[in-house]
Amino acid sequence: MEIKNWTTGEICYLDFKPRGWKASSAYQVTGKVVDRDGSPKWSIGGRWNDKIYARHTPGFEATVSGQDPESAKTFLVWQSHDRPSGIPFNLTPFVITLNALPEGLKECLPPTDTRLRPDQRAMEEGEYDLAATEKHRVEEKQRAKRRERETKGEEYKPKWFSRAKCPVTGEEYWAHNGQYWTSRESGDWSACEDIF
Repeated sequence: MEIKNWTTGEICYLDFKPRGWKASSAYQVTGKVVDRDGSPKWSIGGRWNDKIYARHTPGFEATVSGQDPESAKTFLVWQSHDRPSGIPFNLTPFVITLNALPEGLKECLPPTDTRLRPDQRAMEEGEYDLAATEKHRVEEKQRAKRRERETKGEEYKPKWFSRAKCPVTGEEYWAHNGQYWTSRESGDWSACEDIF
């Protein structure tokens, strides 16, 4: 992973190691932060499912971990929260909120919002056979719609985003076009297709 500060030119490089056969290398992440000239300033290390540490290493790179012999120079950058018990798929509390449908929210959502996917809802409720059936049905429906578009020579156009170029990086990205909020305020979701 590369994270760049476009103002200062500093770049953080992170390498997420594959799990491998040894438990000692599981979830390992290593990295460094370099200045605009590419000179190392910080070394980073730890486990992405537990803790990540950093150490100021101007001009050189070093191995960093919680067991670092020079631990006085190493500090904790990030720590994961404990996972609550009884939640399937080892999900975090934050991830669970991403698909939550609290009271009053459903009425504000477009019919294409992924929180309304019947297969996801069935999976979360432990109805695995129904989830599998619904997943197959939804995917087949979406494939049929794509084939229909191709037959008619139509190109899919996103409803809420358009292509733009970032003025800082020069890279293309999907910019929000503001139409979502117009539809949400009016309650008119007619621009949405029936995808579920």
